[in-house]
Amino acid sequence: MEIIALIIIIYVVLKLQGLIYKRYVFYNINYECQFSKSECFEGDELLLIESIENNKFLPVLWLKVSIHSSEWLSFAASRSIISNESRHAMSSFFLRGYQKTTREWRLKCLKRGVFTIENVTFISGDLFGLKSISIPVPVNTTLKVYPSIINLEDRFIAASFQQGDTIVKRWIIDDPFIISGAREYNPGDSMNRIHWHATARTGNLMVKKYDFTSQHSLTIVFNVQSVENEYQETVDKDIIEFGIKVVATILDKGLSSGIPVRMCINGTGVNWGSDTVFTKESAGKEHVCGLMEILAELKLKANKSFELFMDEISSDVKNSEVIIITPYTSEGIIEKAREMQNNTNRITLLLLDTDGIENIPEDIYSYYIPK
Repeated sequence: MEIIALIIIIYVVLKLQGLIYKRYVFYNINYECQFSKSECFEGDELLLIESIENNKFLPVLWLKVSIHSSEWLSFAASRSIISNESRHAMSSFFLRGYQKTTREWRLKCLKRGVFTIENVTFISGDLFGLKSISIPVPVNTTLKVYPSIINLEDRFIAASFQQGDTIVKRWIIDDPFIISGAREYNPGDSMNRIHWHATARTGNLMVKKYDFTSQHSLTIVFNVQSVENEYQETVDKDIIEFGIKVVATILDKGLSSGIPVRMCINGTGVNWGSDTVFTKESAGKEHVCGLMEILAELKLKANKSFELFMDEISSDVKNSEVIIITPYTSEGIIEKAREMQNNTNRITLLLLDTDGIENIPEDIYSYYIPK
């Protein structure tokens, strides 16, 4: 009889505590999950900070929090699972009554993008773990990861040297309207830059040296097509990602130089309204940060062929230093570049690959930039 009574008591206790925890285990629990900063660059490290507080007398003996984020935010190491470009990490907590706990995860940004942790999942149950329940908890914390800035200074190879043995060690942005002197000819310099007076005076082939002025504007035209006939998503994603880094580096250079910058792309970002990108021309940190945000959100898909896109924007780009960044070139691209050059622009062509490099005439400044 005593054994039966004991069994009944144990059953009632288990049932009662199960009902209590089922109803109150998540009651008055405040949870926050946020990044230590809202924006950073690809390759940067930062913290993901969890803060949880039990604002009731009833202790929570076990609570698991499942965090759902992107695989490109590397944290939790062996404690996370990656599937379908998502990372799932689990935190475990023991909370006494009216206790607050904070946990920090060291995180590394592996790729550019805009990453949002929309919600986490709470998993808990009774004292003995006999039953468990789960609920979604909204978080809505966002991290903008800008493309990394790379060293371009030593990468420029004159397009006429396809074997990569002649590096042009100078920055590509200068002002063709202000001549500050002369320098010796480098392989790949255009013939229309030859300084004939200096050549006659020194006996060596000399070219005009230009100075940069902040009044001269910069227009970046970027092709997200990796090959000429590409009608769906980008085929060679790596080369476009490298091109995005090149664009970001030139934007950073423009910001430090204080010149007005415009960006034109034949694709669009995840949250960008139009089917292509054609921004206003402006200078300053706020404007460049806006352009960097577009690059962070940029989808790897062209919404228009590059030749058609260049044709549409050519009449709106005037009196500018135009840098065309493309993985390939073609007769159509060269023709559109000439039209833009005839519209009081100075054109520089940056090739991310050597496809079509033989089509580039000598009177268009062109460089190959290897990865």
